[in-house]
Amino acid sequence: MTESLSWEIGQRCGRVWASGAVDGRPFPLPGDRPHYARDRTIDVRHIKLEITLDLEGKRVSGEVHTTLAPINDGLTHVEFDAVEMDIGAVRMRSGEPLAFDHSDGRLRLDLGGPRKAGEDLTIVVEYSAGPRRGLYFIAPDEGYPDRPVQAWSQGEDEDSRHWFPCYDFPNEMATSEVVATVAEPYTIISNGELMAVTRGPDGRTHTYHWYQSVPHVAYLISVVAGEFAQITERLDGLPVQYFVPKGREEDGRRALGNTPDMIRFFSERIGIPYPYAKYAQVTVADFIFGGMENISATTLTDTILHDERAHLDYSADSLVAHELAHQWFGDLLTCRDWAHAWLNEGFATYLEALYKEHHEGIDEFRYHLCQEAQTYFREDARRYRRPIVTNVYREPIDLFDRQSYEKGGWVLHMMRFVLGEELFWKAVRHYAAKHRGSNVTTPDLQRAVEEATGRNLDWFFDQWVFKAGHPQFKVAYEWDDAAKQARLTINQTQETDGETPLFRMPVDIAFATGDGNQTFRVQLSEKEQSFYFPLPEKPKMVRFDPGGWLLKTLEFKRPKELLLHQLQHDGDVMGRIDAAKGLVKMGTPEAVGALKTAVLQDPFWGVQAEAAKALGEMKSKAAMHALIECLSVEHPKARRGVVAALGDFRDEPPAHRGGAAAGALERVLSEGDASYYVEAEAARSLGKTRSPRALDALVKALEKDSHNEVIRVRAFEGMAELKEERAIPVAVEWTAYGKPSQARQAAASALGTLGEVASPGQREQVLDRLVELLDDPDLRVRLSAVAALQELKADKAIPHLERLAERDLDGRVVRRAREAAARIREGKDKGEEVRKLRTDLDKLAEENRELRDRLTKLEARLDAAQPSEGA
Repeated sequence: MTESLSWEIGQRCGRVWASGAVDGRPFPLPGDRPHYARDRTIDVRHIKLEITLDLEGKRVSGEVHTTLAPINDGLTHVEFDAVEMDIGAVRMRSGEPLAFDHSDGRLRLDLGGPRKAGEDLTIVVEYSAGPRRGLYFIAPDEGYPDRPVQAWSQGEDEDSRHWFPCYDFPNEMATSEVVATVAEPYTIISNGELMAVTRGPDGRTHTYHWYQSVPHVAYLISVVAGEFAQITERLDGLPVQYFVPKGREEDGRRALGNTPDMIRFFSERIGIPYPYAKYAQVTVADFIFGGMENISATTLTDTILHDERAHLDYSADSLVAHELAHQWFGDLLTCRDWAHAWLNEGFATYLEALYKEHHEGIDEFRYHLCQEAQTYFREDARRYRRPIVTNVYREPIDLFDRQSYEKGGWVLHMMRFVLGEELFWKAVRHYAAKHRGSNVTTPDLQRAVEEATGRNLDWFFDQWVFKAGHPQFKVAYEWDDAAKQARLTINQTQETDGETPLFRMPVDIAFATGDGNQTFRVQLSEKEQSFYFPLPEKPKMVRFDPGGWLLKTLEFKRPKELLLHQLQHDGDVMGRIDAAKGLVKMGTPEAVGALKTAVLQDPFWGVQAEAAKALGEMKSKAAMHALIECLSVEHPKARRGVVAALGDFRDEPPAHRGGAAAGALERVLSEGDASYYVEAEAARSLGKTRSPRALDALVKALEKDSHNEVIRVRAFEGMAELKEERAIPVAVEWTAYGKPSQARQAAASALGTLGEVASPGQREQVLDRLVELLDDPDLRVRLSAVAALQELKADKAIPHLERLAERDLDGRVVRRAREAAARIREGKDKGEEVRKLRTDLDKLAEENRELRDRLTKLEARLDAAQPSEGA
């Protein structure tokens, strides 16, 4: 499962977020409690659904046939999960009726006497439901008349219980069968092999019979109904199917076309050929996640479908690869309980990155991992810090966060470094083969690694999985010319406690000299350590962790000449990015020139974007003009980085209206760009310049359609950065039901910032509108409203947020609402202090820019006064 689909605008790797969890906030919230895997009294062997979907009435009805066997002698009762449904009758397959009680979401069945262990029992439950979770019916309405008629299920984590009676916990696996009837002209897609399609007696319905022969957990049972175009490819006889809206077949091929190559790659790497009868991907409207790995039948949001213009710098490959990887890790092997959900999500996240390495190369792979790290750092800094494995939570969805996904993937990456390539893949293949078709916990993975390699990784799992945080390194370099020796002093600066340890890890230190490159591996285990390296001559380049194998933050000061050499000559993309970041503090004409050259000439777009970001952080006029000259850079993602960096330059004072950065950004918006995303980034950056003309340009940008509304989204982000009260009515207008969903979300988010500059009366209007949006039918709009209310720190929002946390059906909304209410309580006395600090920081940044400009001019004069060589 992927929680959301980014627009690939987001985090570049140049920024290192705050090093520790904000104010030491713990992950558990008041009322959270420990959870453990459920006791199993039965072995569920097969689930057969015989159902009818009423798309117009938004109901499901039919029978569930559950074949099971008692685990121990003497079983007299069976309990299924069944929430908000009408139970008609319960019987044995033989016809014998069973007494039952249905209350509090549980269906308790009396078996009529004790049963023997291993005895086959098939229980039939007749039921009907109008589900509010688990099975979603969507249709056109007054606000969205073009929305399709569809129904689709979403079972993870424990939502299958809302649309059919079942044992709804991940420590039980069974084969399954779906026999679903739907009216013409709709199609049913489900798990496994399509056995038959039959027409109803009146010719107005079709019944689809699907059979899934590989056992799996209940949350992976899927039903999708709607009108779709079907595209089928074959990979060595395996049907690979794409179901997309009719008329969007080319967009479907564009988004999903690499799937066969992914299947081949994962099959070879994992050592288990794709294990199911087919692989289908269905794109649906209004999906509540980015994607869901239902066994052999993944459901994806239709927002991944995109046109040729978007394809310039957008790809759905990461999401597609992630959900496909789950067909092994998550479906074939499934976490036994939610505390170990990272075994599903961490593997899928890392395999997604590995496919990028296979398909696009090592530079894309390393930069992708860098972006993943930034996503984790942001959660660690802004929300909470927790161990990857923890059983204290309110709802299982609470654990589907950046710790399970991005940090989980990084743990596997670091294990690959510790074990080496050959042993890592030997361990992964042994783990997959040993546990295929069963439930797993983290100790199962650790034991499999030890069995395959002989390596004891207690220390590794203890610090990275069962404890929290990451190392924060501060590294100092010295050269002793007489001894021909380099010294590195390495400090771990993170605050250590019972949760965050002092980390033990190997790390590589690399040097480049005229004789070539030398790499030394050292072991880190102390708060401060010094290492000495004999070298033939003073190095031209010094690298800490070349290749980027450790999840870490790093402060590493080196002389200017080493950074300039590294930016130009380091073959490792992350080394060149590291050098670009290091040159920010130099601020010299030489540094500006080197970064400009990197933007225009580096062979990898990520380095170009990071060099542009470094120029933006310099905030000097020379850096600004260098960036403007770089607007012609060819790669759209690099160009996006340039326009993002131009947002770091505030507009000139009123006497000099129309600053160069703002003017350049206005031209990008007005003249357009080949890339939607470059235009979008220009909108956000224009707002950051605080140009007096920015608001008019941003309102004009709202007229532009784009892939996933990205231009409108960034325009609203620009308005938030602009902090002009006049933008508030515009944002309020765009929160209206009927506006494009992504734009509504962005407008609601912008109100959280704009409310800070509103007059008292208008602030109340903003708060009232955000409170209204807490009841919006779009869950992502509700999430945006929650975040905006938290940002505004309004006491009056607390009871509304608490009410939302008690009644909302989506666990993500519940968690965010609970967090927001707690944060508002914590910070209600600090609001004025924070606003004053922000004002002071803005003023300091402007003064710093002026000082840099003066220093640059002085250095230029000094350079001009120096005699030239040979004079």
